[in-house]
Amino acid sequence: NDRLVFNVENTSLTEGSVWNILKSTPGILMINDEVSVRNASNIIYLINDKRVYLSGNELQQLLSGTTASTVQAIEVITNPPAKYDAEGGAVINIKMSKNLISGYNGSLYGNFTQGYYPRYSAGTNHFFKGKKTSFYIGYNYNDEELNRINDERINFKDGNQVIGSWQTDIERNTSVRSHTANMNFDYDIDDKNTFSISANGLLTPFWRRDTEAITEAIDSSFTSLNITDDDILNIGANADYMYRSENGSKLSFNVHHTNYEYDRFQDVATIYKDTSNLITLNENFFNTISEQDIKIYSGQMDLSLPLKNEGSIEFGLKGSRIDSQSDIQQVIINNGTIVSDAENSGTFDYEENNYAAYLSLSKEWSDWSLSAGIRTEYTDAIGTLSNDPDPNAFDYFEIFPTSSITHRFNDSHSLGLSYSRRIERPTYSNLNPFKFFFNDNAFVSGNPNLLPALTELTTLSYTVNNAYTFELYYRNAKSTFSELSFQDNELNKIIYRPSNLNQVVDYGFDFILYKPFTNNWTAYIVTSIFHDEIEFFAAQTDNSLQTNERWSFYGNAINYFTFLKDQSLTAHLSFLYISPYLEGSAEVSERTQIDIGLKKSFDQGKWILSLSANDILQGSDFTVKNDYLDQDNQYYARFDNRWVRLGLRYNFGNTRLSSNEGIKELEERDRLNKNN
Repeated sequence: NDRLVFNVENTSLTEGSVWNILKSTPGILMINDEVSVRNASNIIYLINDKRVYLSGNELQQLLSGTTASTVQAIEVITNPPAKYDAEGGAVINIKMSKNLISGYNGSLYGNFTQGYYPRYSAGTNHFFKGKKTSFYIGYNYNDEELNRINDERINFKDGNQVIGSWQTDIERNTSVRSHTANMNFDYDIDDKNTFSISANGLLTPFWRRDTEAITEAIDSSFTSLNITDDDILNIGANADYMYRSENGSKLSFNVHHTNYEYDRFQDVATIYKDTSNLITLNENFFNTISEQDIKIYSGQMDLSLPLKNEGSIEFGLKGSRIDSQSDIQQVIINNGTIVSDAENSGTFDYEENNYAAYLSLSKEWSDWSLSAGIRTEYTDAIGTLSNDPDPNAFDYFEIFPTSSITHRFNDSHSLGLSYSRRIERPTYSNLNPFKFFFNDNAFVSGNPNLLPALTELTTLSYTVNNAYTFELYYRNAKSTFSELSFQDNELNKIIYRPSNLNQVVDYGFDFILYKPFTNNWTAYIVTSIFHDEIEFFAAQTDNSLQTNERWSFYGNAINYFTFLKDQSLTAHLSFLYISPYLEGSAEVSERTQIDIGLKKSFDQGKWILSLSANDILQGSDFTVKNDYLDQDNQYYARFDNRWVRLGLRYNFGNTRLSSNEGIKELEERDRLNKNN
């Protein structure tokens, strides 16, 4: 089987957000809002089999603003068939809900969360089903303030000798006001033909981060104040048509459009003082105004034909176009005089076209099942930077096979083997070369020269009683990318830049348990022992090739409980442990996390009260360390992960209505990414 299906309905998880559901979904590992599946972090997100063209903070805001009560199930697809885009190491498909019985129902809900600061959210959902039509609309408002602490240390070197040290204490407070809306309309033309339109929107009119960084050096100190204001609008819309014949064949068409607008204003002030902290040595002020507009268009056709004796053939075509325009203007303020900074100003335009075709076959007979497919993709792209006379143009054609075969020895034992070849493309913001400054001496920039990464994955699995699975896997990734930190020992600066790694090879052994032990208790346990070997280029030392390798371990146990005779009380309890592991050129320290949640329904489900706590012991703090050649830096990070949430929901209308599907979404949108 290429996927794990986690039925969310009737668990205590349905009173949070979709983002919080992912944290407790079997097969998904989430650490400080970074999601991975089987040690792969380049995840493709779908809503009802339509890809979400978002990633990073925008994806988190969208899913945080989508209530979990509208989710029926989460599918974790570890070996995606050829019909899915070849991008990404795994696919997470969020199956949303719609009425199965004619009538109307709705809900009103609100949540209060206490972390470092209080947070609030409220929203409403409405479902209607008629004889030929069904309709869903949902709205959510989020008001939150988040705190993050970083303690950073840098030893600047000349060869092996330390010539300077910085110790920096950083506090970031981020305030967000966001609106999320979703809608879906289905019209059954007749028993064979269905037409659907759907849309979702994310509006963040207020996103502000206040950052204060105090740096102590050997002979001086400096304080940086950074105020960043963002304004984000993202709207995605789909139109779908499906024809179903009497023999079970299906023909479907989809068109999609995304409009993404992002504006940022940044005000940075840095004050330098002597060791006594009394005499001001220098002051530096600058402002930055940047914007990015992205438009995505795509069209897709899929045809599925049944075969005799439990089989099917699928064929499809897809085309997409992405237009991205970025602009940045930076000015330096010196004694009240505003001077344009030409070096850090300019425009960047990026255009990309993708064309794909696939063919896949699935077949079952006696004790065997086979799934095999091939997908071809052609990409041409061009990036144009205003201060570079030579555009960066490239094109490539790739073939992506995927296959899996399973043999069932009997009802209790089965053996499976799978293989896939996939691609990871850079996010649009990672291609954007402009800089985001933390202070005068630290910034993150994009990299327009990033290459796509190609990954091959082979997995051998053995399953007992449909509950215990033992897996061996081997993954080889070429040119995959990671954000690396590079310290400039001559200019005393540190730069964070997405870079292609030369090669990443990892292999490991996983044990997976997913089993109901009693009628009231189901447990999911996964343990993994894995080895990473990462080859990367040391950009500050003549691009010399460096290698990191180590063995690591993680274990995750999630328990789901049901109480009382009417099963009106549900709970979940989870525990996570991760040993030290590698991330690009760095080593990340160990961490633990314990979460718990309760949900109680009253008055036959009309009222639902929920209480949950996240990272109870605040064990998810971690340290990231780089130590190779002339690079010696590390930082300790404490995210605002420990919180308690209280929620209340009121359901009205025909509350007997159940759910199945609903909002639609899509691909290249996933590459919209702002991580700063």
